[in-house]
Amino acid sequence: MTLIDGHAHLVTDDPAYPFDPPGGTVAEAVRNDPMTAERLLTALREHGLSGAIAVQRAHVYGYDNSYVVDSATRYPDRLAAMCVLDAQAPDSAERVRHWAKRGAVAVRLTSPGGNQHGGTPGTGWFAGAEARRVWRQASELGLSMCLHIYRWNRDESLRALASVTREFPGTPVVVDHIGSVETDRAAPYPGADGLLALADLPQVLVKVTTLNLARNIAAGIKPSVVVEWLVSRFGAERVLWGSDVTQTPGAYADMVRIARESVSGLSGRDAALVLGGTSASLYRVGTP
Repeated sequence: MTLIDGHAHLVTDDPAYPFDPPGGTVAEAVRNDPMTAERLLTALREHGLSGAIAVQRAHVYGYDNSYVVDSATRYPDRLAAMCVLDAQAPDSAERVRHWAKRGAVAVRLTSPGGNQHGGTPGTGWFAGAEARRVWRQASELGLSMCLHIYRWNRDESLRALASVTREFPGTPVVVDHIGSVETDRAAPYPGADGLLALADLPQVLVKVTTLNLARNIAAGIKPSVVVEWLVSRFGAERVLWGSDVTQTPGAYADMVRIARESVSGLSGRDAALVLGGTSASLYRVGTP
C-alpha cells in the first residue's frame, strides 16, 4: 500500500523564507519547532509514507508560496506543492501562471482574512467573476483546485461550488477538511446536505484530515465512522487523507496511526485509495 499525506503544512526558520503572517504574528510553537521539508521527509520514512502534498501555510507566509514550491523542486519524487492565492486580486491569473511555472500542481483558495472564528460573508473569494479567472487559468494549465471552507461560510460556499464546478468540468476540486461538515455531532451531520449535493459531480473530491478525525475522537466517535460515510457517498477514489501537520496539534506518529484506524472498516482496495492512491493519482507524487 502506497501511503501519501495529502495535506502537510511546511514551515522553515531559514531567513531566505521570511515570515509574513497576515495576522501580524506567528505562534511560538510554529516559530520554535518548524516542520521543514527535511523534517517531514524523515517523518514520512519513519512511518512508511511515500510522499506528501506540501500545502502553503498562509497564516505564516501569506501568499508567498516560495518555500513549498522550492521544497517540491528539491524533492520531486516525494513532495508536490499546493499554493494559496487571493483569487480576487487583480493579478490573480498571472499568479497562477507564476506558481505553476515554479512547479505548483494545485491552487488552494480560502476566504481572505477569515479563520475558524469568522470572516467576511459571501462566495466571491472563489465563485465571483474575478475568482473564475483563477479557475480558468488553472484549468488551462492542468492544475487542480482546493477549497478551504469554514463552518461559518460552509452552507453558502457548498451551494455556490456546484455551479463553478460545472463551468470547469475537467478541473478536479478538493473540498478540504470535509467542507467543515460536523461529523463530531449526531447524524444527520450539520452541513452534510450541502456536501452530499456535490457527490454527483465526478470531479469533486473530499479530503478528510486529522482536524476532522480528532474532533470525532474527542466526541467519542470512532474515526472510521466519518471515512466510511464519505466512501459510501463519494467512492474511495474521490476521498483522500491528510495529516494537517503544523496546523492541527499532535505528534505525526499519532496522526498516521489515527489515519490507519480510520480505514479499518474498508476493503484493502478502498483503504489504499484513501490513504494514498487518490492523492498519488491526483497530484502525481509518491509513486515510482
